[in-house]
Amino acid sequence: MSNINEKKVSDLGSVVSVNEDDTVSDKTLIDMYELEGDDDVLTKKMKLINDAIDEIGFTPYHLKLFFLNGMGYWTDTQLTYIESNVRTFINYQFGYTYAISNEMLAAGLLIGALFWGFSADLIGRKVAFNLSLFLSAIFTILTGTMGTMASYCIFVFLCCFAAGGNLVLDTCVFLEYLPHKDQWLLSFFAFFWSIGQIVAVLLAYAFLPNNSCESADYCPSHINRGWRYVYYVNGSIVLVMAIARVTFIRLKETPKFLVSNNRDAEAVQILQDIATKYNRTCSLTLEQLTELGEISSNDDYRKHQSIKGIYTLVKHHLAILFANKKIGRSSALVFLSWFLLGISYPLYSSFLPQYLASRGANISASTTQGVYRDNLISNVVSLAGPIIAGALLYYFPRLGRRGVLCIGGISGMAFLFGYTAIKNRAQNVALSSISFAAIYIYYAVLYAYTPEVMPSAARATGNALAIASTRVATCIVPVIAYFSNTSSQVPIWICGAFVGVIGLLALLFPFEPSKHRVV
Repeated sequence: MSNINEKKVSDLGSVVSVNEDDTVSDKTLIDMYELEGDDDVLTKKMKLINDAIDEIGFTPYHLKLFFLNGMGYWTDTQLTYIESNVRTFINYQFGYTYAISNEMLAAGLLIGALFWGFSADLIGRKVAFNLSLFLSAIFTILTGTMGTMASYCIFVFLCCFAAGGNLVLDTCVFLEYLPHKDQWLLSFFAFFWSIGQIVAVLLAYAFLPNNSCESADYCPSHINRGWRYVYYVNGSIVLVMAIARVTFIRLKETPKFLVSNNRDAEAVQILQDIATKYNRTCSLTLEQLTELGEISSNDDYRKHQSIKGIYTLVKHHLAILFANKKIGRSSALVFLSWFLLGISYPLYSSFLPQYLASRGANISASTTQGVYRDNLISNVVSLAGPIIAGALLYYFPRLGRRGVLCIGGISGMAFLFGYTAIKNRAQNVALSSISFAAIYIYYAVLYAYTPEVMPSAARATGNALAIASTRVATCIVPVIAYFSNTSSQVPIWICGAFVGVIGLLALLFPFEPSKHRVV
C-alpha cells in the first residue's frame, strides 16, 4: 500500500500492518476508509462513530431493530409470493394469459426502491422506515377488493411501491447501529424473507384450493374469492407489523447518516442517549467531532431545498458510488450480481407452482392442494439457508463474505441442475427444498454485504440501485418464462447457470467487510 494510505491508517489511530491486497496482517481491525474517497474529515469522524458504537456494544435497542427491520424483508417476499400464488386464478377470472400483474409488481418494487432509497440519503432513514409498511398494508388490503384487471394491477403496483423501500433501508438502518463484531447478524435478515414466503404460501394453501375456479372457461367472482381472502389476510398481517414498528421502538436517525450530513450534535446526542438508557459507556463528545471540521463530500439537504439543489445532491450521491476505480469496480460487480440474481431466483420461485403442476402425477401432486403443500415444504426448508450462512460467517471467519457467497452460488447451481433430473415426487420435494436453502445462503450474505460496501453518504442510494438492478431483471422474468415455457426445464437451467456465475463473481469483489469495520 502507498505511503499516503499508510499515513491515513496511522492518522486514524490504528496500529496495524496493511498488505498490498488490503488485508490486515494482525488481529486489529481498521475501517474501510477507502469507501469515503478523499474526504479525510469524514473518514476520521466515522472512525470516532465506529469506536463509540463498539464501545456501547449490542443492546436491547439493537435486538428490537433486528426484529422490526426484519419485518420489512417479511413484507417484501410476502407480497411477491401473494402475486405469484394467485396469478393463475386472477388470469382465469379476468381472461388473461400473460403475467402482466407480475410486471406491475416488479415495476412497483423497482420505482419504490429508487424513490425511498434516493430520498433516504437526503432526508434520512426514519420517515421511510415508519411510513412504508403502513402504506403497503393499506394498499394490499385494497388490492383484494378490485373488480377489473386494470384496477388490480394498479393496486399491485401501489402496494409494492410502498414496500419497495424496505429492503433498501432495513439493512442500512441496522448496519449503521451495529458493533463490528455483530455485523454477521445482517445475514440472518434473510430468515425473515423465508418466514414471509412461508406465510404467503401457507395462506395460499389454506384459501385457494377450495375457493378458486378450476379453469378460465367458467370463473365468475363469486366462486373465485380465494385470491381476495389471501390479500385481505396478508394485508392485515402487514398492518399489524406496521403498528408494531411505531409502538415497540421509536427509531432515531442513524448517527452515520447524521455525521455524513454535517449534523454532528444530533449524532452524539443519539449515541449518548442509547448509552444512558442501557447503562453503557460512550466516551464520544461533540468537541471531538467538531474540531475535525466539516466534511466536504456531502451536505445537509436542508441547505439545498430547491429542486436544482436536491437534484445536485442526488447526482453527487450517485457519483460517490464510483469515486475511484476500486469503489467503482465494487459497485459495478454488486449491481451485476443483483441483476443476475433478479433473473434466476424469481424465475425459479415465482413460476415453480406452474412447473410443478405440469410434471404429472408421478413427479408432482395431482391436486392444486398437493402442489401448494409440496411448495410449502420447500419454503420451510429454505429457512436453513440464512442459518447456514450465519453459522459459516460466525464459526469460519476466514471464509469471509466472499467465500460464503461463492459457496452459496456454486452449491445452488449444483442442486438446481440436479433438480432437472428428478424422477418422482419425493425427489421433487427434496431437490426443490435443498435448492431453496442453497440459494438462500447466497441471498442472505449478499443482502448483508451490499450496504457494507457502500459509502456512508450514499449507502441508501447504492442499496437502492442494487435492489433496482434485481427489479429490472424481475421485469424480464415473465418474458423469459413466456418464451421458454415454464412447463419445461429451460427456466431451471437458466436459473442454475446464473446462480453459478454470481457465485464465482463474488470472488472478484474488492472489499471484504469481515476484515474491516464498515464506515
